[in-house]
Amino acid sequence: MAISVRVLKANHGDCILVTHKGPHGTFNLLIDGGNAGTFKYGQQDRMKGELCKLLDEIKALNQHIDLVILTHIDDDHIGGLLKALKSPGYGQLVKSVWFNSSRLITDHFSFPEIPANDIYLPDSSPDTSVRQGKKFEDLLDELGVERSHIIMAGQKIVKGPFTFKILSPNETQLRKLLCIWPVEKTSPNTSADVTDYSLSLEQLWVDDSFESDTSIANGSSIAFMLQADDQRMLFLGDAYDTCIVESLKQLGYNEQNKLQLSLVKISHHGSQYNTSSDFLSMISATHYVISTNGARHGLPNKRTIARILAAGDGKICFNYPEVAASMLLPNEQHQYAGRLDVVGQIEFEHDA
Repeated sequence: MAISVRVLKANHGDCILVTHKGPHGTFNLLIDGGNAGTFKYGQQDRMKGELCKLLDEIKALNQHIDLVILTHIDDDHIGGLLKALKSPGYGQLVKSVWFNSSRLITDHFSFPEIPANDIYLPDSSPDTSVRQGKKFEDLLDELGVERSHIIMAGQKIVKGPFTFKILSPNETQLRKLLCIWPVEKTSPNTSADVTDYSLSLEQLWVDDSFESDTSIANGSSIAFMLQADDQRMLFLGDAYDTCIVESLKQLGYNEQNKLQLSLVKISHHGSQYNTSSDFLSMISATHYVISTNGARHGLPNKRTIARILAAGDGKICFNYPEVAASMLLPNEQHQYAGRLDVVGQIEFEHDA
């Protein structure tokens, strides 16, 4: 038996395939779909992105995506999958979807529906407005895709060979989405050119304090512990650090009783506002995965890398080599370069 974690090049977003191969066959879990270009890009979408190539491989193997988890509404997480689902021959590959849609949230709180939050599939025609396109939920109905109840912290769910312990969102964060969802603008001050990479690790360690993310969308992000065979992993989407810490405490983990992990997908592409030293003190992981090409928001923050380096001895894994190469100053290379790695796929074997 084996589990592989494939971290696709999803531009500044997340798109991760977790595959379990066991005596009862193969189970494919897709976590997010990157932005639209992760599926296809270029003039008239002639170029296949990483997600499109992956789905072609799965189709050729006569397999399916047994479960898709769309962590939250940001385009760098759902854009590629929305484009894939409306493309002929691809939507049929998906069997089940977990996604906290506006309708699920309003139903949970017995609140009136908010039609302005309906998600529509992108249409390449310049003559078609977004609101004239097909609704995401309507397409899932047409495709016969199974959908879950609302996903919330505290739940334990078994799906195929995997056991999920949900860490985020909590009820407070979901309640904040009982409004017309805000469209978050990118500030010119958060471009990739504005980074903390010129600071030394020593400077970052000496002058460190944690401020939490305040994005409503990120706070609603689905995050979970995944267990199968003898492996435990965390996939944190863009979730709030504070919510993850509280959920881990509820499960009995702390600095004295650390959660032992094969892998943790670090929240929000390595933002310093989503990974605290308190969180890192509660876990011990062999792989810390950061997914981004570094093109937006100055992410990952080197401050996050410094916190991980100080917290343990696991490998920090990037899916773009140029990002890994930016993290260390020349005088830091000798001591810390061995802790950084560039990976596309991580394999975990298990003897039955």
